[in-house]
Amino acid sequence: MIHRLLALCCALLLAGCTNFMELRQELQESKTQLGRVAGTVVSPSCADCPTILVALDDLEGRVVHTYRVYERPGAFQMVTFGGSRYLFGFNDLNNDFQYEQGEPSGWVRLPEKFTAGTRVEHIELSLSRTPGNVPAFGNLFDLRGMTLGTIDVELGKLADLADARFDPDIANLGMWQPLRFMKDSYAGIYFLGPYDAGKSPVLFVHGINGSPRDFAAMIATLDRSRFQPWVLYYPTGIDLASLGDGVLGMLSELRHRYPFKRLHIVAHSMGGVVVRSYLSACARAGNCNYLRSFTSISSPFGGHQAAQSGVDYAPVVMPVWRSMAPGSSFMNTLFATPLPRQVHHHLIFGYRNNVLVGKTSGDGTITLVSQLRKEAQAQAVTQRGFDEDHLTILKSDEVSAYVNELLSIE
Repeated sequence: MIHRLLALCCALLLAGCTNFMELRQELQESKTQLGRVAGTVVSPSCADCPTILVALDDLEGRVVHTYRVYERPGAFQMVTFGGSRYLFGFNDLNNDFQYEQGEPSGWVRLPEKFTAGTRVEHIELSLSRTPGNVPAFGNLFDLRGMTLGTIDVELGKLADLADARFDPDIANLGMWQPLRFMKDSYAGIYFLGPYDAGKSPVLFVHGINGSPRDFAAMIATLDRSRFQPWVLYYPTGIDLASLGDGVLGMLSELRHRYPFKRLHIVAHSMGGVVVRSYLSACARAGNCNYLRSFTSISSPFGGHQAAQSGVDYAPVVMPVWRSMAPGSSFMNTLFATPLPRQVHHHLIFGYRNNVLVGKTSGDGTITLVSQLRKEAQAQAVTQRGFDEDHLTILKSDEVSAYVNELLSIE
């Protein structure tokens, strides 16, 4: 969680060379393996239909590198391997994750200049009902974890908060070795029980170096007669804009598989910043009509000075530090896009400061100035403070009761 950033200056001295060497290797590996493509998908016959883009090595569809689900045609961006050569897009009219003859579809050859470490923009992909090459990849959702390369996420997998995957050493791996975290299949959105179409999902989002287990006390009090808990587990060392876009992709895919009509999000610490980035991506795309509420708890909407220390002094700069530094381009534009119209933001902050050194108002980790950034206050429909520090706020019976109250009125 973000409280560990307070000790960053000490960590730079005590973490030793190993963490920074591993981080350097990971950053280099991402540059030598991954690239990003962006552009626009147009479907004249089905402008409001779910759309799937598939990155492939060949026209036959034998080698799938990755895929991404979108709620409708329009602007897109996706990360794939530098060896990808084609994009295949189709309107998945029956939501079965596989192409059927008659569904609007189309191909585009990626430029030769698209290689690992590069970004190719302005790709135009038009979908039509004219039959073309029929890819042989079958059901894409069933391919997850098998043929999508070495980097993948889990979606809808059943889990328990006691699982070893949520142990502190794994969470720490997600900060210092985010690629390995994903290669080892830790990242994703997990269900804490079988999907129930009669209950609204509540997605819990942890902070830096944290895990879903941080919400154990709060999840234990969730009204299970109305809600089902989902948890996001993500590598916290990567930049926050990429995380926000990743959350959008994961939730779009889950909704394509499970047609839930309402979703609530509860986020702690830096998780609230990740969610705010995701909400901006939703608004820009005109998506996420299923989302109803966003409850942030002790979130550093103004950034954290310790992240700036990492940028200034660390031998290798963790991407998340660049995002979280006050005044960074990410922070400066975090609230530039208004929330989707139907989303209500409930802002919870803590003000118990047990820090012996320093007198800045806050919860002992995040200053009140950062928690109560004016743009965050302006968008919030409710604000409430609790006499808790950055960690105890998630274990407070009073806070849990209040969160349940907020969920019940949405």
